[in-house]
Amino acid sequence: MPEKTQQQKTKELKTFSVQVVTLETVKNDRRKLALLNMIKVLNSVSEKGLTYLINIIHEEKKIDLGYSIVKLGNRFIVRELSEDIKALLYVGLVETDPKSKKLQLTSRGREFLENLQVADSKLDEILRIVEEQKSRVVPIDEEVSAVVQTTQQARRK
Repeated sequence: MPEKTQQQKTKELKTFSVQVVTLETVKNDRRKLALLNMIKVLNSVSEKGLTYLINIIHEEKKIDLGYSIVKLGNRFIVRELSEDIKALLYVGLVETDPKSKKLQLTSRGREFLENLQVADSKLDEILRIVEEQKSRVVPIDEEVSAVVQTTQQARRK
């Protein structure tokens, strides 16, 4: 009889390092503070809408928010934006609405911004631009909402 060879299964442990994010870290990071304030002005916004808005601020208004933007076809990719959003979700300042998949401030996030009171003329200018450009971001968010609803309906069937 032929002998059976035993195969050993091994599991690999992959490790990676991530910077720990605290409220103090967010307080000292102008990019994350600007992002938090932008979400506050917009009430709720998709990541795609934020990407589009950051591109408008960078390209049309010539204000550098500290993000590197790559245009791929008709899409804009802002890699650092995803990292910043994850950090804000991690510390509990932002949450994702389960139905619409849009980002919005938590009560903790609103309280954090109220207690912070940053006097920054560049931030004020950015928030003024966000308010002006709100009408250009809304259609993108509606497109994202339509895709999310279609996907959810397809899963139910």
